[in-house]
Amino acid sequence: NFQILTKSESRSAYLKMNNRVNEFMLAFENTVFLVSSSTFSENRKKFYYYSNIFDQTRLLEDILNDSLVIDGLKDRKIKAADREDENLSIKEFDFKEYFELLIDDNYWLTEELEKNPDFVIEVDGVENSALKTIRAYVEHNNYYLKYLLDAMAELNNSTSDELDKIIQLSSTIETRKQLILLLGVVAQLLSLLCLLILFRRLLINKK
Repeated sequence: NFQILTKSESRSAYLKMNNRVNEFMLAFENTVFLVSSSTFSENRKKFYYYSNIFDQTRLLEDILNDSLVIDGLKDRKIKAADREDENLSIKEFDFKEYFELLIDDNYWLTEELEKNPDFVIEVDGVENSALKTIRAYVEHNNYYLKYLLDAMAELNNSTSDELDKIIQLSSTIETRKQLILLLGVVAQLLSLLCLLILFRRLLINKK
């Protein structure tokens, strides 16, 4: 029963997180569609993408604070560029480790926007506006959130399979318990029958 309860809670946590991430991804797609097809000013567009950054940060922090989700992800890896390597070679990160990096990136971006909403970043000789940079950050975060979606789907499926096996085992155990109880009742009835036969013989012998 304890295992059934534990697996049920884990499956619920995976489903809840999966739904939250999926809803956020859909919201971002709607934002891209809205901004791309609109005649909004650049500041208004930055506001919409910045709202996505804010929501992403809160979502990532909630993921890290969910012990069931983090425990389920502990053996899974994310492949991403190693920032400490000047050649940016691909490295395997834990989900928790890499999501912490994404959160730090989001906070850095927020601070830069507070200092100068119209900042420009030069990358490989190309100047990128604040709007382009914010959108790039959101897209980068979403790329790795898709890894989480896949991981949550796999964890949910595997947990559901494990839960089914435990429930079947529990059902088998309950059936055996009922059989043992039934055999106990039968044994008690046989004992009473033997006692009745014994008393009958004792009474006959006294006569």
